[in-house]
Amino acid sequence: MMKMTLRNLWIPLCALLMLNACKKDSVLDSKQIALNLVLENPSGLTDAKLSEVKVTFKEINTGKETLSTNVDQQKMNITLGEGSYDVSLAGQITYTEQGKSKTKKVAGLKQGMVLTGAQHSESLALFIVEEGEGFVIQEIFFTGTQTPENKLYLGDKYFVIYNNSAQTLYADGLVIGQSDFLTTQKRDYTPNVMSEAVAVGSVIKVPGSGTQYPVLPGKSIVIADDAINHKEYNPVSIDLRKADFEIFNEDADDIDNPQVKNMENVYGRMVLHNRGFTSYVLAKFPNGTDDFLTHQKYDYSYNLQVGGVVYPMDQEEYKIPNSWIIDAVNLSVQSDFQWIVTDPSLDMGWTFCGKLSADKTRFGKSVRRKVLSTTTEGRVILKDTNNSSLDFEAEAKPYLMQ
Repeated sequence: MMKMTLRNLWIPLCALLMLNACKKDSVLDSKQIALNLVLENPSGLTDAKLSEVKVTFKEINTGKETLSTNVDQQKMNITLGEGSYDVSLAGQITYTEQGKSKTKKVAGLKQGMVLTGAQHSESLALFIVEEGEGFVIQEIFFTGTQTPENKLYLGDKYFVIYNNSAQTLYADGLVIGQSDFLTTQKRDYTPNVMSEAVAVGSVIKVPGSGTQYPVLPGKSIVIADDAINHKEYNPVSIDLRKADFEIFNEDADDIDNPQVKNMENVYGRMVLHNRGFTSYVLAKFPNGTDDFLTHQKYDYSYNLQVGGVVYPMDQEEYKIPNSWIIDAVNLSVQSDFQWIVTDPSLDMGWTFCGKLSADKTRFGKSVRRKVLSTTTEGRVILKDTNNSSLDFEAEAKPYLMQ
């Protein structure tokens, strides 16, 4: 009789798992649904016409992608297997403005579209892609580092904000908001204001009167968690003493470098999630901080399910209107991603460090915006198509570790 070992068990188990997976895919593919997708142009455009349209349907459970370019009179008819889909569109739109014809990039995104039954109709709202020509988030080093003894080291995280324009801009008043919602936890929040604003759990702001902190074209500023020489405590970390600003909380056990200007703490306490479950926006308040704190409160509710029991929950936070937002970056982790927590017009993709939630290889890595081109004068232009999946290099080597 053959002795049963883990290896003996593993071979038939793998075969069984593969067979079940194939059966699942086969069942999904065997149930076909006729989808009628109506494309809604951005409002207010005259004589708008779409061209070079590509629509990708990604089945969430299997990861299978289906690409279609067959658009007729703002409609797309396609047959897909039963399932849940993320639908993304990229193309161009030509319209008339003040008697002149203009052509710009256009996009659209719908998350979690469920296809069942024989037929299904759905609409996809489109928006013009406004490619960045001002301040952009160049890098977020949110993972931190580990010591040679494999202990978690805190405090050496940072943001890099870049002037992607050809003019001198002022960093005074720039705001960084951390999303209140997690990209790894999709819930039905009521009221849903995502098409109008981003819910934030913490907000920090660059000080200044308006013209105190100029940033030249192609230059950047560094905002450090703690602006100290972290190499003194962890040899594989970073020296952040030359940071332009630092995040300091007086009511916490925090380090303050008096030679580096502190960011203003507008709301909450900014703590960068070291697995990247939160997202970040760069914004400016048109009427100042007091106006934001007075008029942008966001009270919402949702249902929390634990062990089959539903608990109604109420939350009080703040929101930053989308019209105030200059740039946005959605972060997540490959194994746990569920949804994008900004309106797609701000960011219709996401980037990451680490493929698994507890992936220790993420430490010492960042997300960095890709270079689009370099001018004849040597100024670097960074890629900004409002899609972090395309614009950022995931699991990059941090800028300050080069």
